[in-house]
Amino acid sequence: MRSINPPPESYSRLIMRRIAVLTTFEESADSAARHPNDGAKVAAGLLAWRPNWQFDTWRVSEGHWPPDATVYDGVVITGSPASVNDDSAWIRQLEVVVRALYAAACPVFGICFGHQLIANALGGRVGRSSIGMRVGAVTTHFSQHAAWMQPAQQTVTLYAAHEDQVVELPPGATVFSGDEVCPVAAYAIGHQVFATQFHPEFSRAFMDDLLEEMAPTMAPEALQRALEQVSRPVDAALMMRWVAQFFDQAAVG
Repeated sequence: MRSINPPPESYSRLIMRRIAVLTTFEESADSAARHPNDGAKVAAGLLAWRPNWQFDTWRVSEGHWPPDATVYDGVVITGSPASVNDDSAWIRQLEVVVRALYAAACPVFGICFGHQLIANALGGRVGRSSIGMRVGAVTTHFSQHAAWMQPAQQTVTLYAAHEDQVVELPPGATVFSGDEVCPVAAYAIGHQVFATQFHPEFSRAFMDDLLEEMAPTMAPEALQRALEQVSRPVDAALMMRWVAQFFDQAAVG
């Protein structure tokens, strides 16, 4: 990966960027209705670092597509309970959009399902986790950092809710973090793609409600483990700072 210095933070905050958030699932459960939708979650996390950025949310899983996603300064693809291996027309269409964004050198950040879909669209492969559903909070070790991952931090903890994961990287991808369950927890492709299996946009309140909703279907020991995990501090703000700096460096890279 070519190394560059990210733009100075004070300078970056002055530049307005327009970001598209492609949401891949709108939860209808009562617990989710008490929280912002995924587009608003992503926007809130990035606005904390770049308060003058503008965000457009497109509910692509419901058929709402931007006329041309490549006109944006960056694109975020969110999580979903759907599998990228499902035979759904909107999933295949989103893969076409990802390939067009990549060809146009438009930077893309993927979260969970988005992380997996980008890998699938660009030549990687997605399969089931060896332990099935993983929910709670996960700490992974970053074996290396891109120049825009500042301040650098060796371990990062984020909320998790996934069953699928990337099992084969697309060509040109570099793994930054992982663990024994999910070896590809975060990866990048040059200056164009950054993706994480985990959720910097989720709040503790959202995870509490999610676990309450899932509790009847979880084994007692798995539920207790997840409840203990989500009580830990997470590094969501740091990850969102890295994402903001990723979009900044893509503009100059």
